[in-house]
Amino acid sequence: MEHLAGVVGGLGLFIFGMRFLTENLKKLASRRLRQTVRRWTANRFAALLWGVFAGVVTQSMAALTFITVGVLRSRLLTMRGALATILGGRLGMTALVMIVTFDIKTVALCTVGVASAVMVAERLSNYRAVAASFLGGAMVVLGLVLLEEAAAPLADQPWFRDMVEGTGSSPALAFLVAALLAFAVQSTGAVSIVGISLATVGVISVDQAIMTIYGSFIGSGAVIYLLSANLTGRSRQLAMYVVILNALICAALVPLLYAELHLGVPSMKALVSATGLDPARQLALVYVVMALIPLPVMLAGLGLSVRVLERLWPVSEIDELSRTEFILPQVSGDAETSLMLADLEQKRAFGMLPRYFDLVRRNEDVGPLRDALRTVLSETGEFLTDLEVLHPMRAVEDRNALLNRQKLLSWLADAMAVMGAGLLGLGDRPVLQRFRSSLCEGVDGAFLAVADAMESGDRRSWDLANRLIDDRGELMGRIRSRYLESDPAAHRRDSANLMSITNTTEEIFFLLSKLVEDFDPYPRDEA
Repeated sequence: MEHLAGVVGGLGLFIFGMRFLTENLKKLASRRLRQTVRRWTANRFAALLWGVFAGVVTQSMAALTFITVGVLRSRLLTMRGALATILGGRLGMTALVMIVTFDIKTVALCTVGVASAVMVAERLSNYRAVAASFLGGAMVVLGLVLLEEAAAPLADQPWFRDMVEGTGSSPALAFLVAALLAFAVQSTGAVSIVGISLATVGVISVDQAIMTIYGSFIGSGAVIYLLSANLTGRSRQLAMYVVILNALICAALVPLLYAELHLGVPSMKALVSATGLDPARQLALVYVVMALIPLPVMLAGLGLSVRVLERLWPVSEIDELSRTEFILPQVSGDAETSLMLADLEQKRAFGMLPRYFDLVRRNEDVGPLRDALRTVLSETGEFLTDLEVLHPMRAVEDRNALLNRQKLLSWLADAMAVMGAGLLGLGDRPVLQRFRSSLCEGVDGAFLAVADAMESGDRRSWDLANRLIDDRGELMGRIRSRYLESDPAAHRRDSANLMSITNTTEEIFFLLSKLVEDFDPYPRDEA
């Protein structure tokens, strides 16, 4: 039981370390760092090297894929660069499988000690995110070492041998079990190391261990496929590239292994055996070869891959909306010009908000639009923060004004997403549909009035916009009471949703009034 607990604990430590590592890497991925990455990924070979580094650090294809998706959305990476990064990441992830076959437990423990000391030291608080990333990486390694150490003694347990022997010696079964495990733990490396450890002590055959490695890639692809189901455009293209690549590699290598076993045609097993390495390192080499085999062909065919992906998953309108239009990666000018571009990007983000009503009218999911707005606003916020570092004493008041507006826009965008989701969640009874329609038209009308005033700059337009967005608390209260009292069934089943929608609408009008105060060139006391 102790050894089984070691396997479970090793998996837990690995999964937690992966999460801890990924979250802290996100904190380090500032806009300036991503701009540096963009400059260094201008060609496919540089992008490949960055991918190798990212793969070594993240050790999870799912994590690497979705981090790359985020960079791709912000135009800091081209599609070709993103694909090359993924190819490099696959190669970088082989490092851990090879490393674990050596004795690195002491190094990992020392890393845990030093990183933990840095994290708790107040004087080193600026380095906490870096230290936390190292700590997460060390926990990943220790989790895999614990898995390896616990898996070997299990081979001596009668109940475990009986269970393994009861499942037979089928490579196909090993493939299926590995795919399921990789789907659960979201790591090909962890599953491969378990398979290698079991094969080294003779619990499973070398053939089964190789199929375990192959199956882990299918499980990883299945995870990415499911997690990317709501993605569109280039984001979906990148995720599906990983899924298709994993499937194609396994579709080629699995038949070759069976041909080697049953027909004597030399293939992967013969290749790694010819190296003369010990069994554990031979199996680890299988993992490396899987990443190396498609590399030259896929690098040479990046352009073709991009065209095929664009044909299968065309770029959507939402995908285009998520890319900043005025704040571009190469923009670097004086403070005044930069603030003007940020102002234009904020106004563009505000103009995207009424799209929520179009989605509600068509009964379409508001999630993609919410994510697109968050991406644009996040990029704009980071751009303004960078200006504070680049031009600390220039246009301070204007920059602070835009930062305050940025907060209002972010709160407003979140409130709109909540309201949109709530309206879509209403029942189909006529009274609720009338409520949804009237609320959409009323709030949409206020947004259109503000947008018209921003475009025209006319005082009358701004006066109209101000009248339309005056405090709506009392009006929302009357609407709430009318619909709850007129339909007792709605009161029982939809009262919570109605309360949330009307409360959020009040919040929207409050935030909208604050934004109008900021945008309006004519102070209210002059009207």
